[in-house]
Amino acid sequence: MSQRAMDWLIAVVGSILAIALSWPFWRDFSYFAESETMWLVYFGIGFVLSVYVFFVFLDCMRTLFQHSAIEQAAARAADDKAGAP
Repeated sequence: MSQRAMDWLIAVVGSILAIALSWPFWRDFSYFAESETMWLVYFGIGFVLSVYVFFVFLDCMRTLFQHSAIEQAAARAADDKAGAP
């Protein structure tokens, strides 16, 4: 499975878990709007935004780890160069 597909899978599963934790049924649809339709719209938009945020977060973390690996490799190369006669 490609890295991007895995990121999307993690993002979707994380978003589903977030929705499950805040499902309005547990509160009798009483916080955001009185209609069930507005709850569905609210959570539909929230789900899409949640998937996007998870995906961007995972992509940023991968970039940070790649930069760290590049810096460590450069430091090792500099140490090897300094240590060689």
